Amino acid sequence: MSSRLSYRPSQTKLSRSDTGVGRALLDLGTGRRRVAYTIGDPFMQPVTKISVLGVRLAIMVLGLYWLMMFTGTHLAASTLEVADSFGPQVSDKVKHFGAFFVLGTLLCYVTNSDRWLRRFISIGVLGMAYAGIDEYTQRFVPGRYPDVADFVADSLGLWTAIIAYIIAKLTLSDWEQRLRQRFFPG
Repeated sequence: MSSRLSYRPSQTKLSRSDTGVGRALLDLGTGRRRVAYTIGDPFMQPVTKISVLGVRLAIMVLGLYWLMMFTGTHLAASTLEVADSFGPQVSDKVKHFGAFFVLGTLLCYVTNSDRWLRRFISIGVLGMAYAGIDEYTQRFVPGRYPDVADFVADSLGLWTAIIAYIIAKLTLSDWEQRLRQRFFPG
C-alpha cells in the first residue's frame, strides 16, 4: 500500500481522532496518533482532488474563468459601455491586471511539477502568449483595438500572481513543516 505514512497493519490501528474531524493512525509502538484521512471522505480532500464527471473541479473553474475572460475581452465596445456604467469606475489597466492575476493564480494552482522553474516559466510564457493573442484579436471586434499598455498590464498581473503564489507556497510549506515537527515528531 503506497502512502505518505508508513502503514504496517501489525503496528497500527485505525481510530477516530480526538477532534472527531477525521481519522488517525495510532502507532502501537510509540502510542502516538498520526493524521490519516480516508480518501473516500470528500470533506477532507483538497479542492484539487475533487472531480466532477472525471474532471478535476479546479480545472473546470480555470476553463470557465478563461472562457468568461475571453468572451468579456471580445465584446463590442458599445456593449462594454453599458456594462461599465454599473459599479465603481476602475481603470482599464487595473481590470487587465486583475483578470490576469486571477488567471495566473488559477494556472499555478492547477499545475504541479517538481521542476518549479520550468513550471512557472511555462505558465508565464503561456499567459503572455494568450495576452498577446487576446490583444491582437481585439482588432477584429467593432470598436476595439489592440493596446500595448493592456498587454503590459496583463503581463504584470500574470507575473505578480506567479511570484505571490511561489512566496505563499514556500511560506505555507515552511509553516506546515514546523507544525508537523511540533505536533507529530518522529
